[in-house]
This record gives sequence, C-alpha cells and structure tokens, in this order.
Amino acid sequence: MSGTIQTHALRHVVEDKRHPMARHYSTKDFFRQMPNALLARYFATHDDVLTDFDFTAIKETRIDALFDAWMELPEAARVRLETELREICDMACPVGTQAILDEAEFHLDHDKLAEFRDGLMALPGHHERAMTVFLDHANLWRGATRFHHADTLSYWRKRKNLPRVAAAVDPESLRSLEAAIRCYYRGRGGRGREGGGG
Repeated sequence: MSGTIQTHALRHVVEDKRHPMARHYSTKDFFRQMPNALLARYFATHDDVLTDFDFTAIKETRIDALFDAWMELPEAARVRLETELREICDMACPVGTQAILDEAEFHLDHDKLAEFRDGLMALPGHHERAMTVFLDHANLWRGATRFHHADTLSYWRKRKNLPRVAAAVDPESLRSLEAAIRCYYRGRGGRGREGGGG
C-alpha cells in the first residue's frame, strides 16, 4: 500500500469523529428536504420511473403529489430506488460532506480540489451537496460512502466480518505505516518526528 493511500485511509481511522446515531429515513421527508430541481435530475437518470411527472408544477417542500406518484410505482422499483435514496440521505450530514471532501482530496489536484470544495460548500445545505455529488461526481461517491460508513460505525461493536489477513509486519510495511502516521500528525499540528525509534 502506498504512503499516499495509507495516509488517506489512516485519516479516517484515527480521526475522532462524533459518531452520530443512525438517522430515521422516510422517503416523504427526504423528498421534502431535497430541492425539486435535484429530485427532477435524479429521476431523469432513471428513465423507467416518474417520466411524466412535472416537478415544476409542485412547490418546494409541498411534495404530496410526488409522494402519491412514488407510491403508485411498482414495489420492486421503489425498493431499487430507495436503496440509493437512503444512501444519499445518509450522506446528507456534516460527516458525509467531510467524507466527500476527503475523497476529493485523494483524487483531485490542488487547483481542482479548491474549485470543487468552493463549489460544494457554496451549495445551501448537506442534502444539496450529497445529491449533487451523487449525480455529478460518481468517481468520488463510492469511496466517500465507504469512508462515511466506516466513520459512523459504533466503536464498541465487535466486527466479525473482517478478512482473515495476516498483519504486514515486514520492514517496508512498517516504514510505510510510520511515514503515514508521521504525515497524519504533522498535518494536525506540527507533531511527528523525522526519524524512527523510541
């Protein structure tokens, strides 16, 4: 694993985030919180559902007609889309936005990162940020959702589904880990020694 990749992964493992409890999901509430224009863009990517629904005919947050149309969809279609909508909803929070920014930092060069960050933070809220990234930045979405999931796991619950892989304790792996930890702490306030040893 390269030092850059380790540093990226380490940031998510070491950083102390206040793990929020899982939020209750309701499709109706999600529709109410998401701007109509973004809902229209989302459903336009699924050409088999709500193709005749006029999003311009409903007022913001007044989504009863949309929810009625949603409930008219076949259950299989609702289940399929609800998986995505739940994921977007989960990312619509400060921890989700930070995971997106962290993933962007890993993928984008300095100038593009600054432009992406400014554009993302100019959006009015976390729901807009999550949906915009889902729609327009698929290359960032998958990694961001994985790190967000890891960041929001309860620290005290035993994990039983981790792969049975032997720890990499060879000198090269240890030096790489040491460099990643040093880089992490330097970025957090100038700590981190140059050399190894106790």
